[in-house]
Amino acid sequence: MDPLGASNALGDNIILRRVAFSSREQQATYKFAFNSASSTTLTFNTGGTILTHLLKSDNPALKNAIITCLVRGEQRISQLEKAYGSRVKAELYQDLDDVERTIEVTSQHDYVINTTLGFHPESAAALVKGLAKRKQSTGKDTFMIHTSGTSNLADQPITGKLLEDRVFDDAKDDIYGYEKEREKGQLYLQRNSELGVVDAGIETGVKVLVIMSPTIYGRGSGIGNTSSIQVPAYVKTTLASGQGVVVGEGKGIWDNVHVEDLAGLYELVLLNQIQANGSDLPTGKKAIIFSGNGRHTWGELAAGVAQAAYQAGQIKTAEVKSVTIEEAANLWPAPWNEPLRVELGLSSNSRTESTVGRQLGWKPSRSAEAWKDGFTEEVKAALEQK
Repeated sequence: MDPLGASNALGDNIILRRVAFSSREQQATYKFAFNSASSTTLTFNTGGTILTHLLKSDNPALKNAIITCLVRGEQRISQLEKAYGSRVKAELYQDLDDVERTIEVTSQHDYVINTTLGFHPESAAALVKGLAKRKQSTGKDTFMIHTSGTSNLADQPITGKLLEDRVFDDAKDDIYGYEKEREKGQLYLQRNSELGVVDAGIETGVKVLVIMSPTIYGRGSGIGNTSSIQVPAYVKTTLASGQGVVVGEGKGIWDNVHVEDLAGLYELVLLNQIQANGSDLPTGKKAIIFSGNGRHTWGELAAGVAQAAYQAGQIKTAEVKSVTIEEAANLWPAPWNEPLRVELGLSSNSRTESTVGRQLGWKPSRSAEAWKDGFTEEVKAALEQK
């Protein structure tokens, strides 16, 4: 699930606060947004899983962490308190456009993990501004982990506007420079948001690190919606169409990662920021890392979903039909109901090597079997939601 957006059953922004570490008092902000106006589910699946993962951590730096959640609506406060008790504290704000409130809350913290809407540059920039104020007032370093997605690097093989056959390595390649050049030719808000955060971090001295994720799969462990985005999109389209579908020949290749493995990478990065002042992490324009573990073609994904739906008795054939990009934009749910997003996020090539994470000690454990099992899980989840 490439981070193309964020919505969920619970609501809006959630922020994490640490209150104590080692011998000195520190605070950390964990921000991930639940935007009920959006139609995608990245944030709640990924952000909720990361939240749960950190709350369950037995590392001394995290085991007593208190999470401050920036949310919309009083009812969401009780939901969070019921699920997480005293480990979570809620702060109200209006929505992602409420940048003044976001800056206010963030300025009281030293660490931010942002898994909110990837297509909202203003809210991401507000986090850096808040951390810059914190750094200015305390004289101490502040840190931000920003969530982005590998559709930022994707080519356009269906329309033929851009063909890319390289495999990007976060330890060797100039990802920032490549994205800058891409952005000059085509505005893509998720990429624009990411680059803006990196630039703002360089300008203010806030230590920003971007985790750029591919297709995220697997059921999340947070409360509310625990689905991801790309595989469920294929599931919904398959069930609605009565047959599996893929754009073109489905030859585009992407990486994937299980949501629980991804949460482990976030914890690893956060701990390095807390315990080693981020000394082992890339900085500045090099601070963009990947999180891929497996690899698939879109044709394989479509076939896996179709087979799972067929075995569940929901469609009459396991065969997958090819559709045009325009047809796909009419078939797929938002935010995939635009030709550009269909091409970049559901039918392109975007291959990466997660070298930096592995050098840090990241050891994703979910195999190709877990990827295949995910199709059955998402079909079952979709049927339960009917």
